[in-house]
Amino acid sequence: MDKKLQYAGVVLLSIASLLNLNAQTSEKPMCIELNGGLREYLGDLGSSLFFANKPTYQGLGVNFGYYLNPWLDGVINASVGDVGFRSTIDYEPDPYKYKGFRANASDLSLGLRIKLPASDAWKLAPYLYGGFGGYYIHSSPLGVPNAVTDLGANIQGGVGLTFRINPTWGLRWSFTGNYTMNDRWDGSNGGVNGSPLVHRLHRTNDLYSHHALGITYSFGNGGPTKLKDTDGDGIPDKFDLCKATEERYWEFVDSNGCPVDTDKDGVLDGDDECRTLAGKVEFNGCPDSDGDGIQDKLDDCPTAAGLEKFKGCPDTDGDGIQDSKDLCPKVAGLAVFEGCPDTDNDGIPDNKDKCPTKPGVAEGEGCPDTDGDGVFDHVDRCPDKVGEVSLKGCPAIKKDVVQKIALAAKGINFETGSDVILAASFADLDKLVAILNEYPEAKVEVQGHTDNKGDHDKNVDLSQRRANAVKTYLESHGVAGERLTAKGYGPDKPIADNATAAGRAKNRRVDFQLDY
Repeated sequence: MDKKLQYAGVVLLSIASLLNLNAQTSEKPMCIELNGGLREYLGDLGSSLFFANKPTYQGLGVNFGYYLNPWLDGVINASVGDVGFRSTIDYEPDPYKYKGFRANASDLSLGLRIKLPASDAWKLAPYLYGGFGGYYIHSSPLGVPNAVTDLGANIQGGVGLTFRINPTWGLRWSFTGNYTMNDRWDGSNGGVNGSPLVHRLHRTNDLYSHHALGITYSFGNGGPTKLKDTDGDGIPDKFDLCKATEERYWEFVDSNGCPVDTDKDGVLDGDDECRTLAGKVEFNGCPDSDGDGIQDKLDDCPTAAGLEKFKGCPDTDGDGIQDSKDLCPKVAGLAVFEGCPDTDNDGIPDNKDKCPTKPGVAEGEGCPDTDGDGVFDHVDRCPDKVGEVSLKGCPAIKKDVVQKIALAAKGINFETGSDVILAASFADLDKLVAILNEYPEAKVEVQGHTDNKGDHDKNVDLSQRRANAVKTYLESHGVAGERLTAKGYGPDKPIADNATAAGRAKNRRVDFQLDY
């Protein structure tokens, strides 16, 4: 008999699974729901409702709903899963202790779903549910030698909330209670093998609940009352705030049946060729980001205002060559030079001309050789003086000048151990100023030197300070500072033997190195 009841329960659940539906409307009146969740017990042993006690047990459910009117759906509901309880009360004497049970329970019921509010247009729809049917339970109470099989009538009641993702699919939360008309399957009815338990517990019929989350699928055409849709946009007139929507907008209406403007640019989606990009009416809703009168999808330079003849690209310098092809986009030029000018008209465009304002030749990269010394002006340090190629176009410094510099340098002396120049040295320094200014293109390194007496690093520091002092004097008396550098070498570059006083005196000196 037990196996037959089990088979019957399986058959009932199989039938129910074929009918599983939910969240229907008058346009799609049939709905299937599949759900899963947790089951809880309430009975003689105690209560686990609303997660009051552990352990928890799982269950699966299916239901079929059929739209009757805006207020009511007819429902076939079925579920299967485990239910159980673990008591914390210890009943004496042994062996009549009773601690709980675990059962497999199936149910199938017919009922009504009351929808609140009564509207198909609500995306979030709460409801109440009530139904009547039957259940099958196979239970194994702890402390009881034989399993208990129960088949009987039950009353169902519950609440739920449906979220309609779209007219076809939805999500649902539900809580359903099953009141089983009998008090056998938890093992407490009439005691256990005649135990005193029956005298300790108040007898009541047993109940189990099903908390569930499910997914719904609605389908079918029409319903008991097919709703009128005058404009054919798929929204029944009773819910349609725009009942005269033109056919080209039908695909793009909201839940109230009104045409939508997704990008809020004033062009309805049915007319908008760029529905997700705000645009202009004159371009059928497509944008012109740079405001040049050429819509972006036809503009080769959509972020830079340009000209129609260049497909929206600019010609900044107005020379008739668009910037993307102009090698000199900010200066008006010639087409033969790809938009670059030739300011000095020497046939070499300015972007390749090292002397763009002085006519030159190609071998001089657009520069002339003004002084005719074989060194073109752009590399000639002395472009107005005939010079030597090895000296970057500058004339060689005459030997007698070099000798004059060396002689003047010998007259530069300092206070002992100091960088203070002796006044007697000023006359020689003034001679150096005059000589150096005769060769204004030459670079000058002022070099400080010492003998090897004393600490090496201190000697280097002293020589650097002395070189700096001479450089400062020369600058203050008319030698351009950008020509001058100062370097202290300390005792590292002697010109005489430091073993003798005469040698050391020669090594304490200031030298001048001229170079182009």
